[in-house]
Amino acid sequence: MKPWEKRRGRVAAGVSVSLHVAVYLALAAGGFFTLIHHYTRQDGVTGVMVYNADDLAGAGGHDAAGTDTDEGRVSQPDGRDRGPEGPESPESSDRAVAASDVASPDPDEAGADGMTYAAKTESGKGEPSVKGAAKGSQPSAQAGTERLSGHTGSAAGGRGWAAGPGKDEAAAPAGNLHVPDAVADVLDAIREKLPVKLSEAKMQPPTPTIPPNQSNTTVITAKDMESHHDTTVQQALQCVTGVTVNEMVPGISSYVKLNGDDRVLILVDGQSLANAQGSGYGRGSVDLTSLPGVGAIDHIEVTKDSGSVRYGSGAVGGVINIVTKKGDRRESSLYAYTGSWGMHGYTLTHSGRAGATSWLVSGDLEQRAYYAFPHGANTDHSRGDIARKSLSLRLDQDLTDHTSLTVKAYHQDYHGHGSTYKADPAGWYLTANKPIDRLINDYSVTYHFKKETAQPGFLRYFNDYQRTYWSNHYFTRTQGLEWRDNWQLGPHQHLTAGAEWTEDMGTNYEAHYIDKKRHNQAFYAEDALTFGKFTVTPGLRWDRNSTFGTHQTPRLAMNYKANDAFNVYASWSRVFSPPRLNDQFYVTTSRGITSQGNENLQPEEGYTQTLGFQYQAGPKTNIEGSIFHSNLQHVIRWDRSNPTYHEVENLDEEDKRGFELTWKQKVNDKWDYEAGYSYIRTKVDKGEGLAFDTTYNQPNGYHAGVHYHNGKWQANADMTAGTGRNDTYYRNNSYVVWNVGASYSPDAATTVYAKVNNLNDEAYDLYHNYPSAGRNWQVGVKRKF
Repeated sequence: MKPWEKRRGRVAAGVSVSLHVAVYLALAAGGFFTLIHHYTRQDGVTGVMVYNADDLAGAGGHDAAGTDTDEGRVSQPDGRDRGPEGPESPESSDRAVAASDVASPDPDEAGADGMTYAAKTESGKGEPSVKGAAKGSQPSAQAGTERLSGHTGSAAGGRGWAAGPGKDEAAAPAGNLHVPDAVADVLDAIREKLPVKLSEAKMQPPTPTIPPNQSNTTVITAKDMESHHDTTVQQALQCVTGVTVNEMVPGISSYVKLNGDDRVLILVDGQSLANAQGSGYGRGSVDLTSLPGVGAIDHIEVTKDSGSVRYGSGAVGGVINIVTKKGDRRESSLYAYTGSWGMHGYTLTHSGRAGATSWLVSGDLEQRAYYAFPHGANTDHSRGDIARKSLSLRLDQDLTDHTSLTVKAYHQDYHGHGSTYKADPAGWYLTANKPIDRLINDYSVTYHFKKETAQPGFLRYFNDYQRTYWSNHYFTRTQGLEWRDNWQLGPHQHLTAGAEWTEDMGTNYEAHYIDKKRHNQAFYAEDALTFGKFTVTPGLRWDRNSTFGTHQTPRLAMNYKANDAFNVYASWSRVFSPPRLNDQFYVTTSRGITSQGNENLQPEEGYTQTLGFQYQAGPKTNIEGSIFHSNLQHVIRWDRSNPTYHEVENLDEEDKRGFELTWKQKVNDKWDYEAGYSYIRTKVDKGEGLAFDTTYNQPNGYHAGVHYHNGKWQANADMTAGTGRNDTYYRNNSYVVWNVGASYSPDAATTVYAKVNNLNDEAYDLYHNYPSAGRNWQVGVKRKF
């Protein structure tokens, strides 16, 4: 072994410890930053106190109602008083509407980069006006004699703000730290020595309430999916540079990879759909074929970066968040199509609103008799048939101006056949058809609060159930509680915190485990601190797992937004991924092959790193790029090299690194194009040192698309390709696939389209010895009414 390889572990450990320390120090600095800029002083107080926001918010006088001798007078920017004015007064627009550290949800407050900025109103002395001033209950800015320190504490006036119901004593604004004079003197002295003094900070431009992009994120909109005539989430994802899919029989089973890793969390409206039993192959946890149809989807957020703090285990390669539509208006649509291999499908969607209640219902029906592929040595049409029905329901009820309730349910009933194959130089042989039945019933109830602000929060209960028959009978249920809240602690600090409780249960009768359960409790926090154009976000997650004990996963992200056109970001995070239930308890013998799980498996642990940028080179040109690296120890893999005995094991190490680059160009009002390239190199150590992994399906990935839109006509051509594949593991070392489509809209409510997938009839496999679909066509119509 080379000297560097001997020292590499010690160096990695040293770097890891250093980054851990950096995260903890950044969190401590965030707490100190909060204290140094959010305290008030008051005589007669001997300890540090934090007042309840409900007692203080908007109060302006002797009692909780906020009344005093100056009732109805409003503090003006120049320090003068103004008498009571009605809501229709033309002078009411001159009033201050928010404190400098309160975000405005008004879209008119958005900056040039599309971010929502904190509203600021500057006085003649550089002091922001006080929260609640617009309510007409604020005392005069000149009247008070109380001393208030801290940039959120503008002049109190009158007899002081009430500390609570019926109390005639001065207090801090809602949520501030209240300290005695002795402590305030020390904090004043420290603050005077800070590089950026309070008076200077107020003269800086307003900063976003939520930090700019600190990760490689792509958003696929409903318009994007409609223009490409996508009928599944998988089709939509495959148009993103660097996204690959492990696909067995098309439409039967597939798992996505981000940054070359299938440890990807898939969420619907922020809720994880991870299956506790795991996938039939690889480390994926959500089968793409089990997801809702595109009719219920507003957009899809694809983030190629570890989400270990907010979402916990499983988010090594990244996070995909599917955001569903909300029924804000009454509308119905019908989407019908037919195509190759006896394929036809229908999607019916209806949405509406009545008063404070809105709803959206979307139903999908899809059928296919078989599927075909090039160079097949067998013409049996029974392979890969599909019969799928699904229903998505979302109800939203506004409770107050600040709160609402969302109820969601998803049902899928699936029947079909999966196939297995054997490959030789002549082609793929069909060896068996295996029936597949799947039933999914998911529901959730979410309570939203502070929804009118830029820092909303929620409390959610969810219950996800899946029953699958595919050689074995699998039953899995995950239920849990989630809470998350956000606070804007000042113009330069945004705090997010949350807590979770989940219970996983799995049963597999043929594999000899029944009602195996696992519980997990978690708490996490992320503190975004902004210093001019630079934002740093330390985060920490604490998990307590009933099987694997307590562990912590810190994360540190940062970005520098040089201007509206250029942003550079970096992140580092620890990851922790425990074995799935099948990894531990699966024991079965079938057709002379024994598969053996291992209850003593160790969890996968390691870290990920990302460095990237976004650059708008001109009004019509966007360029994005990133480099990434992940290193995991105790990597879990099933060894299927033995023809009669398959077992799961912990490998010593997995090292994955690569980069990607995407260029998007608008030529004119009718034409635009995009091109992307990704490179991923994976090495694994099975006890003999790191060696190249031959199982990755796209070491070099290419994506390009040309799009035309002119009035009632639209057309597009997209190319996906992969090179550098191991041609002893896969059928070929490269592949190129072209998809084309065109649509015509005779009116605003009707669209007719046609498309051809795999136009060049490429023969390739994305999962070892499982051929992908050959050339196939589809025609359809979408009608809104």
